[in-house]
Amino acid sequence: MFSIHRNHLSDQGVDYVTFGRGDKVLVIITGLSLQGLSDMSDLAIHSLFYRYAKEYTVYIFDRKDHIEEGISIENMADDLYQSLQELHIDNASIIGISQGGMIAQLFAIKYPQKVKKLVLALTFSRNNAISRETIRGWIEMAKNGEMAKLNKDSMSKSFSSPVLKKLYVINRLFLKSVSKEKRHRFVGLAKSILAFDCYKSLDKITCPTLVLGAKNDLVLGVDGARELANSIPNASYYEFSKLGHAAFIESKQFNKMILEFLRKNAQVVD
Repeated sequence: MFSIHRNHLSDQGVDYVTFGRGDKVLVIITGLSLQGLSDMSDLAIHSLFYRYAKEYTVYIFDRKDHIEEGISIENMADDLYQSLQELHIDNASIIGISQGGMIAQLFAIKYPQKVKKLVLALTFSRNNAISRETIRGWIEMAKNGEMAKLNKDSMSKSFSSPVLKKLYVINRLFLKSVSKEKRHRFVGLAKSILAFDCYKSLDKITCPTLVLGAKNDLVLGVDGARELANSIPNASYYEFSKLGHAAFIESKQFNKMILEFLRKNAQVVD
């Protein structure tokens, strides 16, 4: 297993991890979670993203430690820009998953010079009936401290049935220790999704873009991913026909497809 280095940007108040030895930079922005990046084990990070370590120096950024009231997805995109500036990263390919994909969209719109290639997975540019119902429900559960109910709902809406039971047990053990501060942070981040809408600016995304959707996405719906692909100039699209919002975990093809996209038209140096 490759070495995973955990770091903290004190000026930004942002945790991040880095690994890999490649000469190209890849930034990964993960989705909404009660767990912060510091809660993810090295083993979990390795199992999800090990494929990128050989060709890239990979950075995975968390949201800020302390979420201000009314924080927006645009604020998070600006935070990412400041983090890259602090680390002297001129540009990178970016993978955004779920809420991370929302941040990645606005980042590519506002800071196009920073983005080489863009992958938007299991995400959308504006809300729909499915996402509103899901996110509002999660906010109420978190506010009320109904962690078992939130766990069961998020797992059942994200994963296919074969892996559901095992993951539910694992997550249930973690959720027993979720603090009031983490629940408050989750609510603030979730509210930012409900206010998100960058649909009318999608034509400003000019870098090569791959959109990945899942037909059985019960968290955000699949129509938003399809709309993204149709609205971003020259975007490529692939849809997982039998999976849902956790396709990035369940599909063995997920990272393989992204790597193929990132390698396409890449300059080869002998």
